[in-house]
Amino acid sequence: MIKGYLNLFKDAPVAIAMLDAKTLRLDSANSAMLQLLRREKSVLGSRLLEFLPEIAEQPYPEQIYDVIRTGRPYSETGARFYSNNKGKMETVFVDYSYTPILGKNSKVIAVLVIATDVGEREISRLYMEESDRNLRAMVMSAPVAMAVFSGFDFQIQSVNDRMLNLWNNNGKLGLSALEHVYHNGVSFTTEINRVCYSYTPLRDVSGNTTGVIMVGNKKD
Repeated sequence: MIKGYLNLFKDAPVAIAMLDAKTLRLDSANSAMLQLLRREKSVLGSRLLEFLPEIAEQPYPEQIYDVIRTGRPYSETGARFYSNNKGKMETVFVDYSYTPILGKNSKVIAVLVIATDVGEREISRLYMEESDRNLRAMVMSAPVAMAVFSGFDFQIQSVNDRMLNLWNNNGKLGLSALEHVYHNGVSFTTEINRVCYSYTPLRDVSGNTTGVIMVGNKKD
């Protein structure tokens, strides 16, 4: 049965490996898994902590033991895996799962490991989170009325007191202008009750519009 699993996943495009439940011996790993782990094919047949000693203080061994003890699968997305690549520690972002393989009497005899390198996705997410923090700080300290709307439904991500005062005194928000800027990806300026509002599209690292920055200036 185990050989059937191994042959099935040998040429799979995702990283796949099989660990023996008793010893955590690496019985099989496709080329994608070896590349993800930064290891050569020679590690096949070695125990987990023999060829990946750096994970001893990481949560993964205990997670695997828990899958073996309980017979319940485990998965996680966007996890950080720290790998020693020829003496240099690297951070690898992965989506992964551990699936118990059952033998006689429903006893776990192996653990199927499936992982995907999601470094590009997670780095982009972290970049956007840092950008969001910087943007919020800028809005709150801006010397002009400013607000940031996020998503196609224009949820208020951040707004300073100057903009709130404008809204309280004028009571009208240019929803059509927000929609125009968001869906067309272009800036727009309009005047409402002697307040000049400018709308600028907010973009992610790929250039896609993710929200709108609104700035208001009251005419004297």
